[in-house]
Amino acid sequence: MGFLTNCIPSLPAARAIAATALFAASALIAPAASAQEQLTPAAATPAAGSPATLSDGSQPVLVVTIGSLNKMMQDVNYITGVVGQAHFGGLFSMMAGTYGQGMDMDQPIGVLVPMIGGTPQPIVVLPTSDVRSILKRIEAQTGPIDQLDDGTLVATINGKTLYIQQNKSVAIAAQDREALKLVPADPQGLFKGMGNDYNVAVRLQVQQVPVEVRNVLIDQMRQGFESAMAKQQDADSAREMAENSIEQIERLVQEADELNFGLNIDQPNREIDVDFSFTAVGGTQLAAVYGGQQSIPSRFASVIRDDAAAYLHGATSISPEAIDQATDSVASSMEMLKKALSNEGKLSEDQLSEIDQYLGRLTEIITESLAEGKADMGVALLAGKDQFQVVLGSFVADGEKVAALAKDLAQKVPDSPDAPEFKFDLGDFNGVTMHLIEGDVPPGEEEARKVFGDKIQIHIGTAPKAVYVAMGRGSEQLLKDFITAGNSDNGGARPLGQFKLRLLPIMEFAQSVTPEANAAVSAVIAALSSSNDKGELNAVSESIPNGAASKISIREGLIKAIGAAAVAGQPQGQQPF
Repeated sequence: MGFLTNCIPSLPAARAIAATALFAASALIAPAASAQEQLTPAAATPAAGSPATLSDGSQPVLVVTIGSLNKMMQDVNYITGVVGQAHFGGLFSMMAGTYGQGMDMDQPIGVLVPMIGGTPQPIVVLPTSDVRSILKRIEAQTGPIDQLDDGTLVATINGKTLYIQQNKSVAIAAQDREALKLVPADPQGLFKGMGNDYNVAVRLQVQQVPVEVRNVLIDQMRQGFESAMAKQQDADSAREMAENSIEQIERLVQEADELNFGLNIDQPNREIDVDFSFTAVGGTQLAAVYGGQQSIPSRFASVIRDDAAAYLHGATSISPEAIDQATDSVASSMEMLKKALSNEGKLSEDQLSEIDQYLGRLTEIITESLAEGKADMGVALLAGKDQFQVVLGSFVADGEKVAALAKDLAQKVPDSPDAPEFKFDLGDFNGVTMHLIEGDVPPGEEEARKVFGDKIQIHIGTAPKAVYVAMGRGSEQLLKDFITAGNSDNGGARPLGQFKLRLLPIMEFAQSVTPEANAAVSAVIAALSSSNDKGELNAVSESIPNGAASKISIREGLIKAIGAAAVAGQPQGQQPF
């Protein structure tokens, strides 16, 4: 299973974490162009404040840390126990203890990657005060260890030379002997906000990559883009959108400052956390895009409710720079869609003209909403045994235009007994015009009838600055409660965006709809019922100076449910992992 694959290192990984971590430098050596592959991943929040510097005053391009062996063993034991596979944790502890002899079991392992002569040069920092004892145990694989006049040790690994120095309580190793001089006497400051705060943490300092190297990356991307466009039969339909994407990536490469990622198994809080953060260079256009994102009062914050099986909410201001980018993206997407429909050859000129008109009206609604400089939306799912309701709301610049477009589209629905019935302008509720889409559920669709009854009803509300939708039994009252709650929000401290999922009520609903025996569903429900959090996954996004930070938390109940489902889904007697 992928989850456990990431959490439980194999035998080679255990060796790397322990004694043979000294030789990770040889695996990390790569051409300058390969190092640039680290420039575009999502960013994270392990680090706080300005990173410490190397001995020459520069900062490493890349810092990677792995938590101490004690932390790794304790955390792996915890996770494997939660998923019912404790023997994997025992195996990992045994291997780490064996290959970690001679290491400080309470200190993290680090890798620093400075740029030397335009090339990344990895330096491994291993927590040991006696590196010779570690090298002695693996001498059969490396051959005799040589020593230079200044005490530097030299080992040959797979035909590559590795230089190693004992630096008080740590050993440092690199393929470039001069690189060893860059590590300060106390390198722990280079791991601030990383180290044992995370099982794995990564910090990328984009501006430490020479401009020339970044330009090479951009040129390679553009060459790849041109090559891809040359192979397209209708390259023009995709070129404008792709050009916008390339320009945004180019801005990211040139104006990004710091990216961080951290993964931590948090035993006290019984969860796995994944942190991301990204910052741009101050004063750049990219920094302005992120600087314009600030939390604002929301009309739809009532979706944030403890009894929801899931909710998604976001309310943020949008900077002028971000508005321009989004508007261009919308226009390119619509143009690409229109060309794709035209190239299908199945629509007449009149039909294409009509579609073009509708897409133009939709584009106008979206761009006018973006131009207002804010985004505000909320979605909530209420679920449980025999319960399923969804409600959502979103800010729009002109709700009447949305209603008018919906009415015109409804006229195009074929007139047949199976067609849904559209009922517009049914009344007014707190300044919101109510509408209804209704359709019969066929008698043979038993599962659908359990969810919706004999009719599916979608309740819609349009207001001058908002659109509302709700579906499910009793959802009309849910929608009205949602509308009423929107008048009482006073803002307050809230993330830019947040998402929460509780798996137990969703599984209970699934079981009530399909009660036939299902071992996996029953196992998951049993696991979730015995957990305190009922299978939670949480995600939040926050604004930070010149950037954004996000955190995803997977609670113990959800982890336990994944393990239970994997065990239940395997043939009897077969190990799931």
